[in-house]
Amino acid sequence: MTTKCPPVVLASLMLLGCGGTATNNRTPPPDNTPPACFQREPGRIYLNRDAIYVANAGTSSIWAFQAVSDAQPAGAVCGSPFHVDAPPTALGGGGIGSVGLVVASEPQKSISVFSVDFLTSVLTGPLFTITTPFTPKAVAAIESFFYVANFEASISAYHVAPGGKSATEVPGSPFPAGAGSVAIAAANPGLLYVANSLSNDVSGYLLDANGVATSLPGSPYPAGNAPASVEVEPPFFPNPLGGPTLVFVANAGSNDVSVYSIANDGGLLPVPGSPFAAGSEPSSTGVGSELPLQFCYVANFQSNNISGYRIDATTGSLTPLVGFPLVAGAKPVSMAEAHRWLYVANAGSETLSVFRIDVTSGGLTPASGSPFPVGKSPSAVLYF
Repeated sequence: MTTKCPPVVLASLMLLGCGGTATNNRTPPPDNTPPACFQREPGRIYLNRDAIYVANAGTSSIWAFQAVSDAQPAGAVCGSPFHVDAPPTALGGGGIGSVGLVVASEPQKSISVFSVDFLTSVLTGPLFTITTPFTPKAVAAIESFFYVANFEASISAYHVAPGGKSATEVPGSPFPAGAGSVAIAAANPGLLYVANSLSNDVSGYLLDANGVATSLPGSPYPAGNAPASVEVEPPFFPNPLGGPTLVFVANAGSNDVSVYSIANDGGLLPVPGSPFAAGSEPSSTGVGSELPLQFCYVANFQSNNISGYRIDATTGSLTPLVGFPLVAGAKPVSMAEAHRWLYVANAGSETLSVFRIDVTSGGLTPASGSPFPVGKSPSAVLYF
């Protein structure tokens, strides 16, 4: 999971049209046929942009959806799918400041930044592309910085210039991490966590005003076998409601989920009962930033289903929900939760499953039209 920040609230969104594409210098392979694009109604007030982006490595494309209404949470953005020059394998962004949508390509060892229209959710760009000697596995943005988890046991840090059209590497970058870094998440105002799949742990960092990362006390923190994702919720510390700020790690090798609370110094403390059993090869978690934190969902890649848990508001411990595991698409690889909707990218069936979350029971109900077609080999989904 990459970092999700609180939604941008727009008092009044008027229909501005639907142009714009991501640049592309080659003919991409064909995508699935997208649904008709959603156009905002003139004069209607939309409180949130609610954009969902899906990276499709097999077609070098990014599919984009917007919330239409409570009953229809995934209308296609006009111009979607947006074709990109390199197969996208990870997405990040949504940070406060000038960072747009950050797209990592593991095969091409590149990171590109696209601008996002905050009214239409249309992508334009890339504004710039950075090539790297490392294998970028995941990206996270915080304020005007973004951080890349490199499989080669390091994280690269970049500062985006005003205007968002260039970036410079932060002094001291890349910073050391554990073996096989595969996932990264940040919390405002300056905490960063990296899941390391080969050393079976989580590295933690304190970020200074210049974006420099310093290891937190006690880092790295033990996790389960082959951690595959990391998520911080709420994405700021401390929790404004006084409850814990939690870090969720899906452990693909041990079929469980580690949950930590963030201590006063930024270090991680396992919550009572952690780790918690999940399905076969959990790949991602979906919690969402709504407070108080209520539910945690886990995508199980090999068992093709979703585990669901209730979060204890005081301790952060997880209790399995009734009715789970719930069947998902084939090979669910990534998920995101926003405004009581759960979005699941299914790599095997090349679809995006969308579920409405019952605020009382935590149960999931498929949205009208779900699952939605996306491109080939979807690898990541991001709420922006």
